[in-house]
Amino acid sequence: MPTDATLLDDDRELHIPATPHGDTLLVTVDDLDRVTGWTLRPEGLCRDNVCVPVRNRAALVTDGAIDLRAFGAALGRPVAVEPDAGVAVLGVAPTDVQARLDALEAPPFTLPDLDGNSVSLDDYAGRKRLLIAWASW
Repeated sequence: MPTDATLLDDDRELHIPATPHGDTLLVTVDDLDRVTGWTLRPEGLCRDNVCVPVRNRAALVTDGAIDLRAFGAALGRPVAVEPDAGVAVLGVAPTDVQARLDALEAPPFTLPDLDGNSVSLDDYAGRKRLLIAWASW
């Protein structure tokens, strides 16, 4: 039975009816098109005038619906799915990340400072910036 799922894609929070199926979520072709603009055609997954060939249609379509894990793979984008929570995240394609790294271009972001105020990288446009990041693990 479909439930309302959240699909995070390109800084957008999209809501789409989805059905948990093992370790993935299934969405109808019509809902995928309505929410993301991607539709399944004979030539592949298409949005506007861009089409991505689908080499393994059987892996993409399960029980007449689109498998969100296979959808991300077909677009060459990493994907994380938590079916029980009804959440899927489409990451940035590695080729896009590499192009930004090659151009020495940091992606736009906004984070809270120590006082909880939002600070964006764009706030410092035109000035030299040094970004330091760390993780506790």
